[in-house]
Amino acid sequence: MLKPQPRVNALNQPFWQGCNEGRLMIQYCGACRRHVFYPRVCCPFCREDGLRWVAASGRGKVISHTTVRRTHHDGFNPEAPYVFAAIELEEGPCLYGQLPGAPTEGVSLIGQTVLAAFVEHGPGQKIAAFRLA
Repeated sequence: MLKPQPRVNALNQPFWQGCNEGRLMIQYCGACRRHVFYPRVCCPFCREDGLRWVAASGRGKVISHTTVRRTHHDGFNPEAPYVFAAIELEEGPCLYGQLPGAPTEGVSLIGQTVLAAFVEHGPGQKIAAFRLA
């Protein structure tokens, strides 16, 4: 069964194209010098509208996680159980994603270093995930 697919539009297209190319793309505000994610038309910190897309390092740390045993969509059933985590990127923004291969029982992953990885999510679309470093 096909997983729910992202709704790619003019605003978020650079993020999804980056995923397909193996690059984690986020926005950067030149006015206040902060990185931004999720895609927006203006900076949420200073309201400047000159955000530009930059490649993030892909490095971050786990700030929260859970083990998914019962999925929200049948397309994810073959992967369960899996770890889903909140990741604070080195650049500052928080992203959410799976941690393929991470232990699902009896261990806290909070504070663990992760690296962005890009996994197939559907026909012609990869999605950002993270692997323990």
